[in-house]
Formats: sequence, C-alpha cells, structure tokens
Amino acid sequence: MIRTVSIWRWQLVFTGSMVAIVVMVAAFKPQTLGIPFFLAGITLIVVTTIATLLVPWHRLPPNAVIVVPFLDALAVGLTTNAPDLRLGFLWVFPVVWLASYFTMPWVVGGIAFIGLCLAVFSDRTGTPADVLLRVLTAIITLGFLGVTVRIGAQRARASRRLLQRRSEQINRAAERAETNQQRVTQIIDALGVALVVVTAEGRILQMNDAYRVLYGRDRFGAALPTAAVEYDGRRGATVPPERTTLARAAAGEQLQDERVWLFDGTGKWRALEVTTQTVASAKARDQITLVVIDDVTMLLEAAEERRALTAIVSHELRNPLTAIVGHVDLLREREDLPGRVPAQLEVIANAGERMQELVTTMLDQTVPPTEDPFEPVDLRQIFDAAAASAAPLIAVNRQVLEIVGVDALIIHGDAFRLRQVLDNLLSNAVKYTPSGGRITARLRAMSAQAELVLSDTGMGIAPDELPRLFEPYFRSDAAIRGGIAGTGLGMGIAREIVVAHEGTIEVTSEVGQGTTVTLRFPRRRKKEVQA
Repeated sequence: MIRTVSIWRWQLVFTGSMVAIVVMVAAFKPQTLGIPFFLAGITLIVVTTIATLLVPWHRLPPNAVIVVPFLDALAVGLTTNAPDLRLGFLWVFPVVWLASYFTMPWVVGGIAFIGLCLAVFSDRTGTPADVLLRVLTAIITLGFLGVTVRIGAQRARASRRLLQRRSEQINRAAERAETNQQRVTQIIDALGVALVVVTAEGRILQMNDAYRVLYGRDRFGAALPTAAVEYDGRRGATVPPERTTLARAAAGEQLQDERVWLFDGTGKWRALEVTTQTVASAKARDQITLVVIDDVTMLLEAAEERRALTAIVSHELRNPLTAIVGHVDLLREREDLPGRVPAQLEVIANAGERMQELVTTMLDQTVPPTEDPFEPVDLRQIFDAAAASAAPLIAVNRQVLEIVGVDALIIHGDAFRLRQVLDNLLSNAVKYTPSGGRITARLRAMSAQAELVLSDTGMGIAPDELPRLFEPYFRSDAAIRGGIAGTGLGMGIAREIVVAHEGTIEVTSEVGQGTTVTLRFPRRRKKEVQA
C-alpha cells in the first residue's frame, strides 16, 4: 500500500503541474491547443494518470512501474513540439523519479530516451547548430540532475539503513536492560528482607514486596488506608514524622541494626532491625540511601518461648529439690546414722543446694520486668501526635483541623491504646468530612474528669443508625453508597479501650450537619481513689 501511494503521489504531482500549464496555455495562447503533438502529449498524460490510479501495483513486480516515468517523458517530448513554450523543463519529473527509485542504468536510459524525444518531436526552428545546442544542453542538464539526485538518494537510503540498524540495536539493548531489570526486581521481591531506596528529599525510588507488605503500601508506593505506624518501643509512643526510618535515612543518618517497633495494618506488633547504606553521594542533593529492614519478630517470639520454657522447667525443678534438701537436713540431724552415711548425706546436701542456686538464677533471668501499661499520660500530647500523623491527608482534602482547650490534660492510661482510639476517631472525621470541611477538637479539664470533644462538618449519621454505631462490622448506608473504605470495627474497638480506661464515649450526629464524639476519662483511677 505504501508503494502504491508513492506512485500515485509522483504521478499526480506531475499531472497537476501539467494541468496548470494547460490552463495557462488556454488562457494566453489558445491556438497552441490546436497542435496535434501537443494534444497527443496532454492526452497521453491523462491516460497514463488514469491507468496509474487503476493498476494494482502491489500485485506487479517492483520494476513494472518503470513504464510510467518513460510514458511521462514521452508525453513531455510530444508537448515540446509547440513553438515558444519551452516545456522541456518538465522532464525534471521523470528524471527525478527514475533517479530516486531506480538504478543508474535506468537513469541513463531515461535520459537517452529524452534525447531521442528531443530529436524527434522538439521544435526545429533555428539553425541546426541551435537545435543541436538545445538538445545537448537539455541532456547534459538532465544528466547532471539525475546523477545528483541518484547520489543523494543512495546516501539517504544508506543513512536510513544505518539509522534503522542503530534503532534496532538500541531497541535490543533496551529490551535486554528491561529483562535484566525485571530479573533483578523478581530476585529482590523474592527476598524476605524489606528493601527500600530513598532520596535525600525523602522520595522512594524503589521498594520490594516485603517492604510493601510490612508498611502497607500498594505497588505504586502509595500508603494504603491501613498503613503501618512506627513506635519507639512496644506499646510506646509513636515516632514523629521527622524521626521515622525513611526520614532518618533521607537525612543521611547511618543506622546499624537499630530496633524499631512497628504496629502494622493487621493490628500486629513487629520488631524490626534497620540498617542504612549510602548508595551514591557525589552531591548531597543526589544522595540515595538503601534501607535494609529485617523483621526479627519471630526471633524475639522464639526467644520469649525459650524463656518461658526455661521458667517452667526451673519452677518445676524447685519443688523436688526443696523436698530433697529438706529431707537430707532431717536425716543429718539424726544421731544413729552408720559410719559413712553422714558424709554421703553432706555430699547430697551440697549438690542439692548448688542445684537450688542454679534454678534460682535461671528463674531470675527469665522473669520479665513488670510493666504497668497504665501510667500518667498527656491526652493533649497524644492527640497532637495523632493530628500530626493525619496532617498530610487533611491537607490533601483541603480540610481545617482546629485544636483548642488546655495545653496539657494528664490522665492515667495506656498511651498506645489511647492513641488507637484517637487515630480511629480522627480518621473517621477526615473520611466522612467533605473537601473544605472543618474538624474541631476541644480538650477540657474538669475537677474529676478529662474531656475531649471531636466534632466535624461531615455527612453525619441517620438517627436510626446511631444506636448501631458500636456493633461489629456495622457501616452506615451513606458510607457504603459513597464507596468510603472501612471495616466497621473501629468504633467497637474504641469503646472497649475507653471502657478499659474507666471512661465513656458518646456520639451525637445530624445528617448533613456533622458528628460529635465526646470522650470522658477519670483524672484518677478508681483503685487510687479507693486507696
């Protein structure tokens, strides 16, 4: 099809030029149209053009098209019989056509054919020397043109072939590079160790599947709704954004097997060991850092199981050892023991005492430090940390979060569990409040209670759905229709945590106006008050 279109284009351009000339001849020298050779040339051009458009060139050999430029040359030769028109310049079309697509012998043959046409059909006015001069001038000019175009066409084809080969080489190199990249990615994704590459600006360049699963990210690197949160210790305080693993790696901080606690999206604690390695640092702004994160949770759990087993075994050994040593002491107090028996009892007693010391030492090593999760905590500080974590999502939604009230609100509680409650409530406020909405948190210290009121200008909850808010897996119809992500478990878990802190949670809402959640906690625990 491309070859056919090219043939049409050449012939139509030539025909269009000839039609324009005929129009001008008809306008300025109409008597020329009465010359038989001139009319024969125009007729031949029209017939050749119609045939060119009708012939199925894709079914013919490539050299079959050679007849078209020769017919055009003959037509131009016929028109040169008209006096004073000098239409011989139109031979440029067939000569350029031959030089562009055919070999040099065909170009020479075409020019020889044109010379013959000049000798047979051209106007012979003037002396024989003038006629011969015109013929030779036309042949030399067309020959020079044909050679020049032929050389240019050859160079163009050579350049095109060279570019094509280079393009194929580049494509093959790109395919090999892509294949190698895929293999490397598959190998990295198969590793159990989490790997992530971060720039000095904190942008993630590459991560493997282990990191995505661990930190709750999709295949594009975006955080999922159930993204993991880093803590400074198990059930400790959340790590501020500027001290997270990635932030410290981006800042160029060198870490070596540093322990980080992660609370993942499935609600499980994970102990991590983080190591960073600078990959490239030609310039500070171009520095990239490889972060290697090893999940050692199973190792710690195995160590804990060994400790528990050791404690059980040691505890079970203590009782029989105590009985052995006690009865030996009773036997040693008797005065009717025969000869060597007191010495043998002394050996038994010493061995039993050593065994008791070993068991006591083992028990001391396996007893974990006593931890009371309830301690004085600042509810305002915990909420500020939750707000800092939710700040990027609030900014994306163009919402406004206002925190008013006391600067410190001390209660007795578990900071980690309270953070879960506040994270859940604040997340709900952000999800169910439209873009440009407002979220307000008010903290108040009363004589015996601490109060936190979180209100939003969101979609609200229907009155008939409000009593079911704390039921497991319950979600409002508006949330389901709106396609808002959620499981319906958060509010029930939040109430359990609040009740465990001897507090209360109340929810009021109006459809289209927003929702208000009120938390109240005792300033002092009941057992402390009773004491």
